[in-house]
Amino acid sequence: MSSTRILVLLLCLFLLSACAEKRIIPEPVSPETALMSEAGRYWDMEDYSTSQKLYRTLSLQPDLTPRQQAIVWERLGISAFHNRDFKTALPALKKWAELVPRAGQFWLWHQMYSLSLKETLGEDIYLEYISSLSQDIMLSFEIRKNAVLALAEFYFERENYHEAMSALERIYAQAGTDAQMEYLEKGFHEYLSRLSLEQLNPAVPFMDQEKINYFPSNIFFWTLYSRQLEDDPSMWKTLWPRLSTLSRQGMFIDPNPYIMDVEMWLEKFGTPVTEIALLLPLSGQFSSTGWKILRGAGVAHWEMLRNGLKINVRTINTDDEGWLSRLKEMESAAIVGGPVSRDVWEKITSSGLNSDKIFFTFLPSINDEGISGWRFFASPRDQVRAMIDRSVNELGFTDFAVFYPEDDFGRSYAQVFWEEATRKGVRVSGLQSYPGNEPERWNNIVASFLGVEDMNSPNKNPSPEFQAVFIPDSLSRVKGLIPQFFYFDQNQLVFMGPMLWSQAYSPGTLEQQYFSLTMTSGAWLDDNPSSGSGKLKSRLNETIQGEPDFWVALGYDFVKFASGLGDLPSPGHYELINEQLAKADFRDWSMAPIWWNDQGEAFQDLYVFQMSRSSLSLADMDYLNSLVLIREARKAQWIETFMEKEKKLKNIDQP
Repeated sequence: MSSTRILVLLLCLFLLSACAEKRIIPEPVSPETALMSEAGRYWDMEDYSTSQKLYRTLSLQPDLTPRQQAIVWERLGISAFHNRDFKTALPALKKWAELVPRAGQFWLWHQMYSLSLKETLGEDIYLEYISSLSQDIMLSFEIRKNAVLALAEFYFERENYHEAMSALERIYAQAGTDAQMEYLEKGFHEYLSRLSLEQLNPAVPFMDQEKINYFPSNIFFWTLYSRQLEDDPSMWKTLWPRLSTLSRQGMFIDPNPYIMDVEMWLEKFGTPVTEIALLLPLSGQFSSTGWKILRGAGVAHWEMLRNGLKINVRTINTDDEGWLSRLKEMESAAIVGGPVSRDVWEKITSSGLNSDKIFFTFLPSINDEGISGWRFFASPRDQVRAMIDRSVNELGFTDFAVFYPEDDFGRSYAQVFWEEATRKGVRVSGLQSYPGNEPERWNNIVASFLGVEDMNSPNKNPSPEFQAVFIPDSLSRVKGLIPQFFYFDQNQLVFMGPMLWSQAYSPGTLEQQYFSLTMTSGAWLDDNPSSGSGKLKSRLNETIQGEPDFWVALGYDFVKFASGLGDLPSPGHYELINEQLAKADFRDWSMAPIWWNDQGEAFQDLYVFQMSRSSLSLADMDYLNSLVLIREARKAQWIETFMEKEKKLKNIDQP
């Protein structure tokens, strides 16, 4: 082989060796690095029990790099949290945030940390922590909104519903974008959807029906109605008006999902049609009352049709002959509003029609209430209870009297007043009847009632023990009765009357001096701020139908209430009807709210008014109290002056 060929061969061998892959001899692996790798494998497999043990061991190793320390404490805290080892999780999460401050910028860290606080240090510390998060404007909205949702869940679990709704309402008002508000809506809905109907029902009495269209009430009621339908599809006829109205009027950021749900239910269950009958006097003595009720009912009917609700309202004039036959033929109307007249009601019960249809009478009382029929009207007990409660609770009255006409109306109201006063724990120390149609005898009867010994000597007319007198009579008669008490210098007494007074009131028809200390009850308040009252006034204004009063409100509320009852059992199953009425959650009242107990007895929370020549207004108890005190003081001063003069005259006459 030539020397040249040898050189070429050597050169090729050199080049090959130069191109060959070099062997890398690995450095010895440190124990902690191997442990990190092993812990990471279990972490990736979500085997938190093993990963916690390994990361716990690693946390005790010295010489970990800052990055390794951050990983160790993060994964130790999260693993311990998943294992419900909150005593380990709490300090580990805190250490993680110290090493990586950015961790505190995410809700996940605060969620785990707050729940670990709750499980280790108690609910008060947890509540304080999430409350501070929800109110810290330096934190991101994401953290604050999640903190409020956690806060609402905490309050709901403890049945502190008012605080839960208030917190949600506050954060919703602080949201800057639709996306943030929609996140709150969905978050609250997701939480409520996890609750059973048994968990939702206790919250209903604490929800503000006036805010049903606004967050968070709209979410609560939507979830409640949806869950009720899910649990009992037979409630569709009852729930359909509520769900349909809420889907369109509820101020949801994106109403489409709610509207689509209603459309899906309509396709599944069909569109229910509710038919209601009204028995009203439309041509006789009380026709003005009947037409007012019908006007309110018509407004409610039109309002519901505009909201897409199918409802028929049929009216029968009870002043026409053959009205009873027409009612019998009206088979499709299972619910009837009325009558207004007791004579008409007696004809209905005599015919047995109340065994076929459910009647909500516009009468203050009926026999066998909750069995033969139901009431949609204030009772005598409602009327006197409202006045007794206010005068005892706010005026401090302890003694009352009843001055009543000698007729069935007067006697029944006197009995009810006595019973309600006894229930309240106060006395009725004066009780006297009078012949309503013999005003010439009233003066002597009032004198006897007041214990007047000498009608010609004012100083012998001391104030009676009672502080207020209930007179269950018409306002026209009372205008002649109250002055009889003033004749005997008893102008410090408060005079109380039934709802007849407020219904018959007309400005400019009263003597101010006699009626400045009067009290009566009523179901209609002109300045009522409720949404129901506002809607009624708005609808009447739109159609140029004037101002509403109690009778208009009665018709309006009845149609809206009855249309939401859905399919009720037949009257023979009155226990089931009573049970359903007791659970009724209608709150969109334009007049004073009505509720029913489990015996089917109706109760109306009436307003208490004071009467003056110029207006009928809500009773100002401070004013009434001050006027009573002023008149008592003046009377005492006058008697003292009179006695001194009489004493001087006696001294002059003596020799």
